[in-house]
Amino acid sequence: MSVKHTKEEIRSYNLKQIKRHVKISAKCKHYSVLNNLYSLIKHTKSKNILMYMPLEYEVDVYKLRRKLSNKCNIFMPFMVGLSLKMVKSRSPFLIDKFKVRQPVNRQIFKGYLDMAIVPVVGVDLSLGRIGHGKGFYDRFFSELNHRPKIIVFVQMIDLFYNKEITQKHDISCDIYMTPRQNYIKRGKNDRDFCRIGGWCHWRWSRISCS
Repeated sequence: MSVKHTKEEIRSYNLKQIKRHVKISAKCKHYSVLNNLYSLIKHTKSKNILMYMPLEYEVDVYKLRRKLSNKCNIFMPFMVGLSLKMVKSRSPFLIDKFKVRQPVNRQIFKGYLDMAIVPVVGVDLSLGRIGHGKGFYDRFFSELNHRPKIIVFVQMIDLFYNKEITQKHDISCDIYMTPRQNYIKRGKNDRDFCRIGGWCHWRWSRISCS
């Protein structure tokens, strides 16, 4: 995808594209992302997983909760001030000022994550995240005392930019999943990932990140 202008303009353009896409496209398209995500979780034997409660135009990763409930510990981001904390996924949920569902549970988890699944508005050549511009996830990951073993960005449409747009403080992922194509940070394990559950048949792009 060719670059528009500034990061803010790209964010605004992408959000319009995503919302338009959701209105005219079948929502079942996100199931391909969910199936591949589930294969990745099983292959990596991830136990402690950070998910999110989706907005209407985001991949509904919460649908995986039932399949994983007996095998994994599922955590959700909970807004505290200008950052996020992790709490165990447990209903009921409340709607915050950004119209995001959040668990009522307030017991903060401070352990280690095997995997973090994060929604995006776009992704650049460094596999850096273009989000909504509030910086919640950037602050959250900078405050963690560890980096999750695997960070996965997911999105309903492919909005990969073949140019570096994000800054150093923006988080980056190991894998970017979309229904159309998937991107993986080039490394010694990338071939192993591509063979997970028939992944060799997916459309893959390996990205070399400095």
